[in-house]
Amino acid sequence: MRLATSLAALLSAFGFWACSNNDSVAGTATQTENTVASLDTLKGVVYHKNGTKAKGAVVRMVLSSKWEDAGWSDFRETETDAQGRFSFANVPADTFQLAVIDSASSEILYLPEASAEDDSLVLEAAAKVKGFLTLGDSALAPVSVGSHFKVYVSGIPFFESVFAPGAFELLVPEGSWTFGFCPGDPMVIEKLQESGIPDSVIFRSWKMSKALKSGESLALDTLVWGANKKADSAENDDPKGEVDQKDTTSKKDTTETPAVPKGWISGQVDCSNLDRCDSVEVMVITDLFGFGFANGLTLEYDIQARTDTLGRWWLPAPEEVPYDSFRVEFRQRSGETVTNVGLSRYVKKSELEGAKDTLSIGKASLDKYSWISVGVRLVVDNQQNENCFMNSVVLGIEGTSHFVRTVTCNMYVLTYLPSGMQKLIFYSGDPVVVSALQEAGTPQYNYVSTVDQNLTAGNGIKELWLTYTPPTVK
Repeated sequence: MRLATSLAALLSAFGFWACSNNDSVAGTATQTENTVASLDTLKGVVYHKNGTKAKGAVVRMVLSSKWEDAGWSDFRETETDAQGRFSFANVPADTFQLAVIDSASSEILYLPEASAEDDSLVLEAAAKVKGFLTLGDSALAPVSVGSHFKVYVSGIPFFESVFAPGAFELLVPEGSWTFGFCPGDPMVIEKLQESGIPDSVIFRSWKMSKALKSGESLALDTLVWGANKKADSAENDDPKGEVDQKDTTSKKDTTETPAVPKGWISGQVDCSNLDRCDSVEVMVITDLFGFGFANGLTLEYDIQARTDTLGRWWLPAPEEVPYDSFRVEFRQRSGETVTNVGLSRYVKKSELEGAKDTLSIGKASLDKYSWISVGVRLVVDNQQNENCFMNSVVLGIEGTSHFVRTVTCNMYVLTYLPSGMQKLIFYSGDPVVVSALQEAGTPQYNYVSTVDQNLTAGNGIKELWLTYTPPTVK
């Protein structure tokens, strides 16, 4: 490797790194001063542990071998090409750290001081820290903090962005480290500090009670930013976690779980028959009958949260529950493909109103999705009518995001449906008719038809025909 140019030139080209608040570095590596020869370019080749060249690995170079206490540290970053090669131009003749991160293979390399002699870098298995980050009491912040946060290791260039509420996985070197999390926008941090918010509240931190080895995983309980805590108690938040040597939970960490505030709902996905628990998509369904959808042609699945590594999720409670209950729908994907789906129980509005803390709705099972091929025949005066295109209907599964508006006499396929006993409902697709019936106080059973269907996981129902008679508005 070769290095060169002035420190000033590098500073102008550097970005910003993760946040901190006077955190000391804790780890297995020894931090020592070293000055690297002043040359034009730093070059190298990155190899996987098995000897193959690492394509697309992130190579991160930090200006100083010491953690800078003043918040955000300068860094430069690039990726390896198809041959595992990387290079940095205009490199300072100063001490710097080098981190290489390959998320695809879960391999990393950390050099607390770069050597001009090293031109071949061999990755090793990373330790993993997995968790879920969410927002607590937003009234704590005088400015909007948004959803972008960073989770980081204090003192070394390992960090990940996370959008709250959301799951994260942080690859780290083996050792015992101090971790932190904070808003991901330095301008937001500056505004918070100017507003008098203590750094101990802005920069939440905790130190591991046990060292992690390469290949081990630590699954944390939920990290809550902005919950009502005293500033002096935030310094040593130490979320409970489970050390996992083979991606199965085994050893408990003796630490304390931060509380999620009142006005939230939570639950867990039963992962016993799944390959993984994390990143399951979560959506709260309050419009059980899809009336708000009647004006459209499709209903988008709105991802409101994702599960953490133990299948847990948290969301603000719905502000409005128009009926006596609501449900929560789940989807798991492999890439862009939906693989498993699920549905919670009906959660009564009274449960939400009577909750003194976060309302847990319990566990929900996921399984392979089902489908229905369904059509609606128009019946007028007890006879089948062929004037199909003059009438439309809304078809859907009660308490889900699965609704469609279509004309009668057409066959339509509803897919990605949860298995088990579900209520297939249909009603007039004319929003003017539906609104008039509702405004007139017409009992819902007079214009919403319900057919119970037992759906089988991984299978479907072919050519189910229903009959529909348009309602009359007096």
